[in-house]
Amino acid sequence: MLEGLAGVLFGIFLVIREAQGFHDPGAKISGYGTALWFFFVCGAVLAAGVFLYRGSFWGRGPIVFFQLCLLGVAYYMFRSGALHLGVPTALFAIVGLGLLFNPRSVDWAATRHKI
Repeated sequence: MLEGLAGVLFGIFLVIREAQGFHDPGAKISGYGTALWFFFVCGAVLAAGVFLYRGSFWGRGPIVFFQLCLLGVAYYMFRSGALHLGVPTALFAIVGLGLLFNPRSVDWAATRHKI
């Protein structure tokens, strides 16, 4: 839930910044469009976290996908020399995957899953 909430809050920050007239001359993207992407992706992760917190099986898939995407982002951060950003990003993703795939979590999900 924290990762999703952080992304949604960052989307709000982007909307406010864009509404105040901030424009990066070197940027080829819209602040509103980027904010919309953050709302969509991180909102889904936030919803999945809420579902998991309430005991629903549904939230595991989107969260696993998000953690794998974060690992890819961390890889590109490492490649670009931004170790100060890549290390925490990779750690968050690895911890998230570890929590989702530890034996107790897998057992819990298996007992919740009804086909």
